[in-house]
Amino acid sequence: MMKRLFETHPECKDVFFLFRDVEDLERLRTSKELRAHGLRVMSFIEKSVARLDQLERLDELALDLGRGHYRYNAPPKYYGYVGVEFIRAVQPILKEKWTDELEEAWKALFLYVTRIMKKGYWEEERNQHTNFVEPSKDKPERKHTRI
Repeated sequence: MMKRLFETHPECKDVFFLFRDVEDLERLRTSKELRAHGLRVMSFIEKSVARLDQLERLDELALDLGRGHYRYNAPPKYYGYVGVEFIRAVQPILKEKWTDELEEAWKALFLYVTRIMKKGYWEEERNQHTNFVEPSKDKPERKHTRI
């Protein structure tokens, strides 16, 4: 799924420091780091599905992920691509069990989760800017010091 993401949206590699300069997509297929990230994505999807009846918990999970993506400098413009690639990966596996209704359900889940993730990203961005204190341009006072 992640390799396909880089094939269809090569600009996504810029977010991944380890893969930024990798041109050989086959090398990505064997990357332990990329595999680990793909497993984290799948784990998040599994947790999201498990929380469908507990939207408060799902929201918190997605908010946290969005906040983390801010800290990793992974902007929201890429989030929607993951859902599309997940659907492309799962559809052939399910073959005749795949239905239009199932596809719409997955799309709805990914739209919902990415919207909440973006909210978490923007909250974290605001928090970081609010907590940033500009250094004073004034020289510190040197009263009674012998430095």
